[in-house]
Amino acid sequence: MEVFTMGERLMIYRKRAKLTKNELAKRAGVSAKTIIKYENDEVENPDLDVLSRLASSMGITMDRILFGIESPNKKHEGLIKH
Repeated sequence: MEVFTMGERLMIYRKRAKLTKNELAKRAGVSAKTIIKYENDEVENPDLDVLSRLASSMGITMDRILFGIESPNKKHEGLIKH
């Protein structure tokens, strides 16, 4: 089993929210280029404010993007590749 990267999780949740990169960017107040960089794991030190705005724009917590879970204190399985 392989765990998804942060960028892959961001893409999965964006698609689940039925948002295009441009729609998510507009909602979160960032550029579409930022979404592309985050989804392609091209950002070495993700900005927590940006991640928070992305998560909020999709109706999820930042923990889902970072760890694939709702909260580190809750017992949820992360997103796993099979």
